[in-house]
Amino acid sequence: MEATRRNEAALRHRAWLPWGLLAGACVLGATGAWAGSRSMSALAERRTQLEREAAESEARVAELQALREAMARRLKVLEQQHQAARADATAAAAACALAPAPLPPTPAGPARPEPRRAGKASAKGQKGPRR
Repeated sequence: MEATRRNEAALRHRAWLPWGLLAGACVLGATGAWAGSRSMSALAERRTQLEREAAESEARVAELQALREAMARRLKVLEQQHQAARADATAAAAACALAPAPLPPTPAGPARPEPRRAGKASAKGQKGPRR
């Protein structure tokens, strides 16, 4: 009897084992699928973020290139202006060194200013006689 009881207990014990393993495998599979889907969605989000950053970066590069070209044009204009000003200054210095400039004509008429008229000074601001 005891052997029969052991066999029956062993059979009951073994009977739930396949179902338990199947349930464990299902739980494990579902957990793996959930983790995989989260990983895939995270990868998709990261991809869209990287694409957006790449587009922003390309726009910034284009903006910087346009700015660089504008600065190069401005530098070229400034260099031309500098060369023209330097040539003008050199020509002016050469003209001054070759021929001295004539003195401006003296104005006709008295060279000195007219003397002040002698008159009575106003009392305001004047010192009075000493006593």
